[in-house]
Amino acid sequence: MTIAYEILLKITIVCSGSGSHFEVNSRLEAPPRYYHVVPRIQLPVNQLFENLFYEGNNIVMRGDRTSSGDFSDTGETVSLRWRHVAASCRGIFVLRDSLFSQQDHPYRHESHALMLPPSWITAAATIIQEGDSLHPMIVFEIENDHGWTQLPSADALFGSFPRSDTLFGLATSSLRHATPALARQITNARIALRSLAKDTQTLIDASHLGPEVIMRIGAERISLSDCKYFGREVRRKHIIPIFVENPSLKEQSEGKGLLPPGRWIDPKIANKATQIIYRRRLRDGDLAIERYDLSLPSERLRAIDLLESLIPIGEDLSTTVWLWVTGPLDDSGKLSGQNAIPWIAEFREELSRSIVDGRRIVLLSKPCISLPSGLQRKAAFEAQVDLFKQQQLPLSINLSTHAILPLLDLQPNTIAAGQ
Repeated sequence: MTIAYEILLKITIVCSGSGSHFEVNSRLEAPPRYYHVVPRIQLPVNQLFENLFYEGNNIVMRGDRTSSGDFSDTGETVSLRWRHVAASCRGIFVLRDSLFSQQDHPYRHESHALMLPPSWITAAATIIQEGDSLHPMIVFEIENDHGWTQLPSADALFGSFPRSDTLFGLATSSLRHATPALARQITNARIALRSLAKDTQTLIDASHLGPEVIMRIGAERISLSDCKYFGREVRRKHIIPIFVENPSLKEQSEGKGLLPPGRWIDPKIANKATQIIYRRRLRDGDLAIERYDLSLPSERLRAIDLLESLIPIGEDLSTTVWLWVTGPLDDSGKLSGQNAIPWIAEFREELSRSIVDGRRIVLLSKPCISLPSGLQRKAAFEAQVDLFKQQQLPLSINLSTHAILPLLDLQPNTIAAGQ
């Protein structure tokens, strides 16, 4: 990153409404013992370990909200913020895998580089494989109230692609009669839909070439949005997008994964689309994939099958797949339960018998550890540092830089990088 570009990022972020929360004014260096610790990005983001990976948070990074619940900053400002923060550390894991699980919000601010949802690509490829035609999304100029409000249904708006009733309801509301807050949401929703319509039209234009070409074009659209959002250099060196390849039923209903809700997808189409989209993303940089319960032989086999298609032995690429693994999870709907350590050795043995390139995979065990408060906190943390280092695993911990500093017995003014 050039000095001029870094200055531009800093100026843009500081000038935004919530900029003071995100200015990284102290880059720290963790001692080698803690290189495998993975903290969280939390407010204020003014100190980061430049030699550690972090887990990002889309909502936190969007910044302050207005009284109506929308975000004060534009999508472009949030994009610049992500670039600045990511370039200040070793790398950040970012959830970017579906319409509402990405850095741009489709209507609570003006989107900057909205990503085409992967499940839309498999939906389009399935329709073509079945011999049907793709119907385009119907969108209008932002100010064309008459056109938008006359759309009769979400199906009419979204054509052959998975619909969002929320976006339909907003986009087809009248700007003329809306309050200022609602008018912003309507405008933002229409901007997002016009972006999605442009992406989906590229799939339609190539539909005569068959389902696999549609998958490849869709994968290129995802890559373009990644690189536009983060910048190509920051994406390659510092951004690790997370895909939920193995979603729960609730997550599938939210559009995660490659299977759009309410539509049957040929498993061969889903598998091929997964391979094409993921391999394309690996050309731009590292990729993280969720989530596999290693206590289940079926999930271990699923993970290995996927990895063999993505990172087989003998390829020239050096980018890494970070595989997020667990033990049995509870049914709370959140990532809680047992971590994967009891099953790591068995899974690694199975990997060693596969054609997966072991140099290109890192296992990251979830859920993250929790620490007691009080006098036992430091000892408990050090015990986990040792355990995960022995297992050759990153240590995910739900703490910010500021909260970790006392555990490392370090002070910011003594560990700034370069001192």
